[in-house]
Amino acid sequence: MAEDLLTYLDAVDGHLLGYLDVQGGLSPEVVSRLQRFAVALSEGSMTAELALEDWADFYPLAAAFVVVCGTDELRGLYDQATVFSAVVRRDVRFTDADRVFLVALSDELERQAGTRQL
Repeated sequence: MAEDLLTYLDAVDGHLLGYLDVQGGLSPEVVSRLQRFAVALSEGSMTAELALEDWADFYPLAAAFVVVCGTDELRGLYDQATVFSAVVRRDVRFTDADRVFLVALSDELERQAGTRQL
């Protein structure tokens, strides 16, 4: 899985490789930050535009996590969400599908962080 993540991030943008740990996975700090952003977006305490301003890498890193590390269910929710494709067009409108996806993403990131600490 780490090799897949390395390949995916390098294909998206080589600077994203700086978010990987020595094993080639997302560092615990990055997983935690991704989770905090997903929670803030799903709760409405952060807008998609603000997330883009504060940490533009959130969107490609979250997408990489979903594609490489996510469950089939999470990938399905990602496919239904519009916020990630909308960010590219700068036409960001949250839908219910976006919120459902972000909650599921947050839960999956929390599980990932828990298993990495063991």
